[in-house]
Amino acid sequence: MALGLPIIMNRQFERLGTLDDYISFIWTTRYYSPGDFELVVPVTDKSVEFIQIHNYIIHDGDPDNIGIIESVEADVTEERKFTLIVKGRFLPCILGRRIVAVQTQISGLVSDGIYQLLTDAIIDPVVPARQIPGFCHGDYKGTATIEKQITGENLLETIEGLCEFYKIGFNVYLTEDQDFKFELYEGTDRSYDQDIVPWIVFSDRYDNLLNSHYLKETFGYVTDVLVAGEGDGVDRVTAWASVDNPTGLDRYERYVDARHIRSNNHEISDEEYEAQLIEDGLEDITQYTEAFTGVVEFNNVEYKKDVFMGDVCSIENTKMGVYINARLVEVIESRDDTGKYTIIPTFGL
Repeated sequence: MALGLPIIMNRQFERLGTLDDYISFIWTTRYYSPGDFELVVPVTDKSVEFIQIHNYIIHDGDPDNIGIIESVEADVTEERKFTLIVKGRFLPCILGRRIVAVQTQISGLVSDGIYQLLTDAIIDPVVPARQIPGFCHGDYKGTATIEKQITGENLLETIEGLCEFYKIGFNVYLTEDQDFKFELYEGTDRSYDQDIVPWIVFSDRYDNLLNSHYLKETFGYVTDVLVAGEGDGVDRVTAWASVDNPTGLDRYERYVDARHIRSNNHEISDEEYEAQLIEDGLEDITQYTEAFTGVVEFNNVEYKKDVFMGDVCSIENTKMGVYINARLVEVIESRDDTGKYTIIPTFGL
């Protein structure tokens, strides 16, 4: 279902009503971070009553996402038209209201580490006032593992970084009991590289790749990182982080200062501390910059039926001889007061 009419709910998730006289409505969904929205409506008694900071906005075409009104701006045009410009982000933005308050070691599955961070900051914190009642998380596990130390960072930014690095999506849903539920998920591989599900391909051959731009370069390429932890001079603890251990001209090095990672007077074993340094260094390792951007058209592919947020698709330009598998990481849906509906997908690696 395409972008529906904006529906406003109060802080108790009670429906206040529908705003069907809007001027424009933009709804952006993302894989690695909270989506956002922008709604422009004329000033009326109903819109002024409904549109309040902290109220929620939904539409029937996307039951998985709920927006929180974070900004309301009144505007008067030269034609003396009074409008309200309403902006906000989807439910995952509430994670940004918390920090990783104490030094936290996460070890093992990335998913378990994220759940630990949520438990410490929101679900069962030491400081009761930090708790968000009813907040819970799902049971996604995955296979990626991690050895990392985190202190003082914003919770949302930390989870965004982990999810993007390990190619995991996340969202916060509203349960039937009106509780917040955090979920991790992975998109489906629908590229040429698999034969389990039907391929989703955007190509000049199928007239659904309208234009494209391809770039591959080595600027900023890093294969090996020397991570320096605690200590001074020759006694400073260091570790090399590498993926494929290239040699000779194929090795591109970088130095990273990671003095913020502490062993707590060797409370953390030397092996665990080195693993944490390496994990920190791996985040600075880069691949060749390879980007294949283009405008695709969903003329023979239906969003949320054939392809979903986070899915991997194949994109090719046969004339350029370029082919790449890319993940659907953002979808912008919009509708104006004439009813014209537009959908713009964005693919990333």
